[in-house]
Amino acid sequence: MNKQNIFEKLFLEAEKTNLQDLMDNALNEKDPDKKKVLHAIYTYALDKKQDELLKNKKFVI
Repeated sequence: MNKQNIFEKLFLEAEKTNLQDLMDNALNEKDPDKKKVLHAIYTYALDKKQDELLKNKKFVI
């Protein structure tokens, strides 16, 4: 249960982080494994921000 709390904190922090900062860190990372993790975090945060935007009643496609 404690590990779930750690991951929840990580996800919440990722959602609050500037998307450009996340992408810059992913692009500039030299370690391929770390690069994959950073890119996945960026994708997660982007998805969450898109979900918020789409739920906005003023948003029109």
